[in-house]
Amino acid sequence: MDADQEAQRLKRVQELGILDTPEDRKFRELAEQALTLFPGASIAAVSLIDRDRQWFKTIVGLDTRETPRSQSFCAYTIENPNLMVVEDATKDSRFQKNPLVTSGPRIRFYAGIKLTNGVGALCVIGREPLQATVSELAKLTKLASLVDIQLMAHGTLSALP
Repeated sequence: MDADQEAQRLKRVQELGILDTPEDRKFRELAEQALTLFPGASIAAVSLIDRDRQWFKTIVGLDTRETPRSQSFCAYTIENPNLMVVEDATKDSRFQKNPLVTSGPRIRFYAGIKLTNGVGALCVIGREPLQATVSELAKLTKLASLVDIQLMAHGTLSALP
């Protein structure tokens, strides 16, 4: 993503007006549903990516509200046109040395999909390597569209251009 695209994306994140707000029940329910799609996964989140961090509007299975953007799997997801799946992070050169892989929470599996206009991602994480099925990924995509609806309801974010 070039500098102009990133500046526009960051503007959209700010326009949402939900960074650093309390957890929302509707987002939590969607993350919980996402988690049920992947047997063996233990974490699911709705994250927004700002300039320096990944902030969780909701996260299930992990007690944190943010991580550095530099360590974020979701920061890669927002640059992909489709789903991003990492079946075993210890075998992926982008993540092998990532502190979230080498120490707590010891991420191995990641499946994430970019949210409206690239403001963040809906993701599911496992502490063991997993193989995602086409059906699981299709259902995650449908849940992401529901997260997008919630995001649009909470801010001034418009639908995809």
